Order: sequence, then structure tokens, then C-alpha cells
Amino acid sequence: MISYYEKQGMGNREASLKVIEELQGALVRSVATNRRRKPVDVTAAKLDALNSRLIHLEMKLNSKPSYPQALALGAASGGIWSGLVQIWSAISRATASSLSS
Repeated sequence: MISYYEKQGMGNREASLKVIEELQGALVRSVATNRRRKPVDVTAAKLDALNSRLIHLEMKLNSKPSYPQALALGAASGGIWSGLVQIWSAISRATASSLSS
């Protein structure tokens, strides 16, 4: 569903929020329709379970890094790796020169 809204020009976060909004609306309509057929306590329990799932999904979406954050993390990890390689080569040269002396 998210890709449908992304194809319409919405951003990832905006599309995700739109999907969550539509799912919550469908859930409310479903509960209202089924309220005549089922006891309220069973419906309320299902509503709570589904709402907690939607909240969990929303928390997952909020915790994902955006594209600029992911790019910054990649650049930082590349810099750290480069620094570790330089330190390792310096240590190797220092130990090699002390062993040959």
C-alpha cells in the first residue's frame, strides 16, 4: 500500500502515515459494522490488539533512518574503517622495524 502512494508522488513517511490512517479508518468501520453482531467486549479486545499492532508499525517506521542519515552513517563507517587500516599499517611497520633492529 505504501508503494501505491509513493508512486503518486508522496514521500515515504507521508505515504506510511496515510496507510496507517486508512487502516485505522477501515478498522473503525469494521468495528462499527460488527458491533451489531458481536458483544462489545470481544470487539473492544480486537480493537485494542489491532491498535497496538498499528502503533508498533508506526514506531518501526519512525525508527528507520532516512536516506541522508543512512548516507552519513555509511560515510562515517568508511572513515572509521580507513582510520583503522592506517593504524594497523602503522603498528605493522613499527613492529616490523623493531624486530629487524
